[in-house]
Amino acid sequence: MAHTDIDTLIVGQGLAGSLLAWELVHRDERILVVDDEHASASSMAAAGLINPVTGQRMVKTSGVDDYLPLAQQVYATLEKSFARRLLVEKPMWRLLRSPKEQALWQRRKQDAEYEGYLGRWLDNKQLQPPFVAPLGGFEQHHTAYLDTAALLAALRDYLLETGRYRPRRMAYDELVVADGEVRYDGIRCGRVIFCEGYKAMHNPWFSWLPFTPAKGEILSLRFEQKLPDVMINAGRWLMPRGDGEYRLGATYEHEQLDEVPTEEARQRLLDGLATLLLEPGPCKVTGQQAGVRPATTDRQPFIGLHPKYPQLGIFNGFGSKGSLLIPWHAKAFADSLHGERALPIECDIRRHLEHFRG
Repeated sequence: MAHTDIDTLIVGQGLAGSLLAWELVHRDERILVVDDEHASASSMAAAGLINPVTGQRMVKTSGVDDYLPLAQQVYATLEKSFARRLLVEKPMWRLLRSPKEQALWQRRKQDAEYEGYLGRWLDNKQLQPPFVAPLGGFEQHHTAYLDTAALLAALRDYLLETGRYRPRRMAYDELVVADGEVRYDGIRCGRVIFCEGYKAMHNPWFSWLPFTPAKGEILSLRFEQKLPDVMINAGRWLMPRGDGEYRLGATYEHEQLDEVPTEEARQRLLDGLATLLLEPGPCKVTGQQAGVRPATTDRQPFIGLHPKYPQLGIFNGFGSKGSLLIPWHAKAFADSLHGERALPIECDIRRHLEHFRG
């Protein structure tokens, strides 16, 4: 790399590209980030929710005992660097919707693996009103949300001020891979790492990876009534953002993959309030966001170098759990790029080589 202008060119300044850039900068790499000004970044529309135990089966995210402490450490460092609050820790109340969920909670509560993540039981008298909870619920711990828009803005400004950012849409046909390096837009670099979200499905070098993207929409609401300062989850989730502002989410759509908010999703989300609140009362929709989650068939990230062109890499596929997963995986990828350790096989793209036809 001694004869190149930079070490790493990162394509995309969503959460994945931003946190990978931050990691590499602090390893003294010469980097440049190019981005289309978030034209399709799902991070800009993301709620930033961190919830270690998810789904109807109340499954603990594999690896969360490692992922969560590092995420908290990275976000604390970023908060100190940019003098602004980014990670907001807030308890979550999970409302149970069936006797089956009640029984499942009892089993999970007795499981040592879930110790510290599942909190106290909440009976229906504690929850009603204002919540729809005839079967009660329970408190979840280590839940939070990341202010992704604020983080991306702060990192963009930092990269711009330090000469590490260029607003530009990547033109694949202008990228030349040859002689152990890559040339693009007058730049020579040792490697290019694509952090393009679901748009990687159309990347000529990585379109063979099995993405299963899902569009998601969330609403920003303002309630007149005062609600407890906790996140509520019962299929839909309601997230307090302060000063009477809330986020309500989220939808999943696998057919219409774009960033355009729809009236159908808006109505579905508003109808979903009835599963959370007995009497929602007057509320005003103050915003609606849409984005496409870069999910994968096996729900594991796509990380690694191209099997034919090792100068090209990908850091992608974090789905709806990017705020939790990306800090740990950014460090793991940087470690592998610097020869310090191999990538874990569960996130290495080599696990999908049977799809490669290069």
